[in-house]
Amino acid sequence: MKKFFVKIIKLFRFNTAFKYAIELMLMVGLLALLLAVATQDVTGGIIETIIGFLLSAMLLYAARIFINHFEDLLKINYDTESLLRLYHGDARYRKRLQLGDTSVEFAYADNLINRGYRFEVVDDKDKMFEPDDFIMSNYEALFSAHTGSAKTNGITVRLDRFELKDGLCTFYLSRSTYFNHLLTNRAMDFGLFEGISLRDVYEYGPLLSPLEKSKMSNHIGINALVFLSDGNLLLPRRKKDSTISKNKVTSSIAVKLNFPTDGRQEIDAHHLLYGNIIDNLSARTKIRPEDLSEADIEVEFLGFGQNIYEGGKPQLYYAVHLTAIDSERYLTMPKLGDNGTRLDVDKCIYVVRPQSFRIERGLLAFEAVQPHGKQKRLRLGYEMSYLCNLWHYEQSRLPQAEDAAERTSESLV
Repeated sequence: MKKFFVKIIKLFRFNTAFKYAIELMLMVGLLALLLAVATQDVTGGIIETIIGFLLSAMLLYAARIFINHFEDLLKINYDTESLLRLYHGDARYRKRLQLGDTSVEFAYADNLINRGYRFEVVDDKDKMFEPDDFIMSNYEALFSAHTGSAKTNGITVRLDRFELKDGLCTFYLSRSTYFNHLLTNRAMDFGLFEGISLRDVYEYGPLLSPLEKSKMSNHIGINALVFLSDGNLLLPRRKKDSTISKNKVTSSIAVKLNFPTDGRQEIDAHHLLYGNIIDNLSARTKIRPEDLSEADIEVEFLGFGQNIYEGGKPQLYYAVHLTAIDSERYLTMPKLGDNGTRLDVDKCIYVVRPQSFRIERGLLAFEAVQPHGKQKRLRLGYEMSYLCNLWHYEQSRLPQAEDAAERTSESLV
């Protein structure tokens, strides 16, 4: 019983959207009770005063819930055109993706399209990123940007630098924390004072800072498109308390780079390019481990770049092909449950025909396959990094001789 009350007390100590909703409902109940009492004309003036106070408080809490609904837009600027005007130093930051007979433009700084390179990792596991003094002096304000998000701290893997020389790609890694990520990349456009944000201080253009000079936490994000054997694609939709992209669709696997499951704290090239995908495949697709065999899993590293919306955060992109599971089997097979302990949890996973993708009214429209061949038309918001994943997939299918400055996307059809 004591543990139950401790959980309740902790819930109401922090400013979360759930807390505001509960308190608002309690106020509505109390207001209804007071109105009932007021009709009996008992101590009328006092009751009226209390009712007035409750109405004011209810409006305040309703406003807080309303603001939390727009949390993502307050901490990250998703206005592509305004960002491209800011980062006008490289015309290649403007990307275009063709989806059917529609197209969408977005901002993205690609660093590498994998053309069969060799890879190595230099991992300094004892080097820890520390936010500079300005960020730490605004710690509380920056953290308040994530009021409506789930928050759990932990060690993350930072990308300090990248080199490509003589066909060898080298990733230089160190460490940071998830809280550092929330303070920096995930709060790039949160207004601190007089409209000033971290982007204004650190990433004001006309180019993104090189990774080795960036003041952001820059932990490595992992995005993978998971295709079933019949060519259909798994498309997850985030829950409403995700730290970013609330209620939006994302890549089939959208996680941070995790440490190997065998307990090792070092990252090598095999884990970076393959092992991390295998480790996360079951949990993210909800396919039970016993229904997956590595012999039937093909992992393709597509490339990587920097997410302009999140201040240059590095993202690695992949395509995964499950050669032994088609749409009908996936839809009808037993699924894993959610243990409720992970950040950025998905509320559902759609099985999608990639050829049905279109952009309609700023949303991603698609046909979701239902059991027994039925289909459902949906239209949802999308994570910007998902567009980057699709872009990398298309680039990997272009002739290798194409010059980087002349890259354009082709349709998924």
